[in-house]
Amino acid sequence: MGANVENEWWKELNLNYSGENNFASFFSSEGNIHMYPAKAVPEMVSSLLKKLKEQYSISKVLDPFVGSGTVALESKYLGMDFYGSDMNPLSILLTRTKALTVQKTAFIESTLRGFTDSIVTKYSSQTLVKLFAFENIDFWFKTNNIREISFLKEEIDCFLRKSVGKNRETFSLILLTAFSSTIRESSLTRNNEFKLYRMSPSDIKKFEIDSLLVFKDKISNLLSMLVETNKISTNETTTNIKLNNAKNLSCFINKGIDAILTSPPYGDSQSTVAYGQFSKLSLQWSKDLLSRYLGIQTEAENVDEYLLGGKRSTSTVSLRMILRRSETLRELFRSMRMNCSEEINNQRKLLSSLKVLQNNILEGTFNYKFLENNKELFELIRERIRLDFFRIYNTSTALTNKQIKVSAEESRDEFFNSLKRNINNKAMLRHLESKIPFVSETIKRKIKATPRRVRSILHFFKELYLVVEQTDKVLSSEGVQAWIVGHRTILGSINVDMAGILNDWFVSMGYSKITTLHRQYSFKRLPHHINSTASRKNEIKTMMQEHIVVVRKIKEKLI
Repeated sequence: MGANVENEWWKELNLNYSGENNFASFFSSEGNIHMYPAKAVPEMVSSLLKKLKEQYSISKVLDPFVGSGTVALESKYLGMDFYGSDMNPLSILLTRTKALTVQKTAFIESTLRGFTDSIVTKYSSQTLVKLFAFENIDFWFKTNNIREISFLKEEIDCFLRKSVGKNRETFSLILLTAFSSTIRESSLTRNNEFKLYRMSPSDIKKFEIDSLLVFKDKISNLLSMLVETNKISTNETTTNIKLNNAKNLSCFINKGIDAILTSPPYGDSQSTVAYGQFSKLSLQWSKDLLSRYLGIQTEAENVDEYLLGGKRSTSTVSLRMILRRSETLRELFRSMRMNCSEEINNQRKLLSSLKVLQNNILEGTFNYKFLENNKELFELIRERIRLDFFRIYNTSTALTNKQIKVSAEESRDEFFNSLKRNINNKAMLRHLESKIPFVSETIKRKIKATPRRVRSILHFFKELYLVVEQTDKVLSSEGVQAWIVGHRTILGSINVDMAGILNDWFVSMGYSKITTLHRQYSFKRLPHHINSTASRKNEIKTMMQEHIVVVRKIKEKLI
C-alpha cells in the first residue's frame, strides 16, 4: 500500500486537545498520581494508538522512554500488551503504579486507608523518631518535615516488611508512589519548577505543611484513580517495564512488538528537562525501599549525566555516519559551525570593548554613551549589577521570589540612571569597574563553552541514533513507529528539526514514511520565551508545537 494512501488515513485526526492534562483519556480527574516533567497528553496518545490499531492491527507496544507511564496506561486500556524502559528509577515506579491492576480492591483500599489513619494517630503520641539523613537534607526540608517524613518512612518499611504474597507489590507501588509525591510537596523546592531551585527566605518562612496529612491525601487520591481505572479497563494484558538504557533494547527482542510509540528527550538534561534533578530528593529518601520491595535499583541519585547526551553517557556511533544518513542533520551541523564561529568572533570583540571601558574608567575619561552604544556589553554589565542586588534582597525574609526579582531589577535601573546623571561619581565608577573582571570571565567562559555546546548537541544525536537503531531491531516486520518530538532552539537562534532528522534516519534504514503530524501545545509548562543565561535580555522562543513522525518498517524481501 502506497504511503500517499496511508497518509490519507491520518488527515481526519485532530490532536489539538485543550483543557487539563488528565490522568487518563478514558475518565476525567483533577488529581494525578505524581508530578513529572513533560508528560504526554493522554488523549493524544490514545488517539494515536487507536489509529495505529485500526490501520495496522497492532497488539504489542514498546515505549523506550516511559516517563510517567501515559503510553503504558493507554495501551492497557485499549487491550494491548505493553513493554517499556527508562533509566530513571522514579519513572519506573510511576509507570508500574499507573499500569497496576489492583486485585482484591476492597481489601487493598480498606487496609491502606486504615494504615494512613493509624500513622497520623500514632505520630501525635510519638516522642522519639529516628531521623533520616543525607547531604544537604536540612537545606531542602524544614526540621519538622524531616521528622515527619522519617517517621513515615519507618512506618512504610515496617508495614511492607509484614506484608506477604501478591499484595506486597501492590502495597509497595501505591505507598512508595504516594511517599515520593509527599516528599516533593514537603520540600523547600519551588514546586512549579522541575530543576532544583530553593524557595526564597520569605516563602520558606511562610511554608507550613503537615507531611503526614499530605501522605494521607495522596494515598486517598491514588486509590480513587486506580480503582476507577480498574473499573473501566478490564482488559487482560501483559505489562513489562524495565529499568533499562534505551540504547540497548535487547531484552525486548523476539517479543513480537509491532508498534513503537514514544516521546524522547528533546536534548540532554542539562539544557532541556532535568529529569534527574526532579527525581533526586525522592530517590535520596526512598532508594533503599525501592530496591528492597520492588527491585528498582538506584545506581545514581541524579541520573541526568547518564541520560541521552549526558556527560557520563557514551556512544559508539560515528558522527560521520549519522550525518551521512540525514541531510537535515548535516544542515544543522553547518548552521551550528557557522553560528559558533560568529559567536566566538563577537565575544572576542566584547572583550576588546570591555578593556577599553576599563581603561576609560581608570584614566578618568568614562563616557556613558560608550556603554549605551555597546548594547550587548551593556546588558552583560547590567546583569552583573542586577545579580549583586538580587543576592542582597535574597537574604530578606520579607520578600517573595517575585518581589526579589522586581526589586533587583528596579535597583539596577536606579544605579545606571544615577550614573548617567553623574558620570563622575567615583564610588559608582569604582563599583562599576569592580564588575569588569566578572564580566570578562563570563565572556571567556562563553568563548570556551560555545564549541563544547556544539559537541554536546552532536553527542546527543549520536546517542539518539543508537536508540533508533535499537527500536528497529526489536520491531517486527511491517511494524510501525510513532515518535512525538519538539523542535527546540539551540545556540540562541537555530531551530532543530527533530522530525526531519528522524524521518531521514528511518528512510535510510528502509522505512516507509507515512506522515508527520503537528499539534499545538496546550498543557505546556514552559514560557513562550526564555532568556539567554548570559545577559537575560535576548529572548529565545521555546517549543510551541509537537510533531509526530509516523513510519512503517518495510517487509523484508526473500532473496
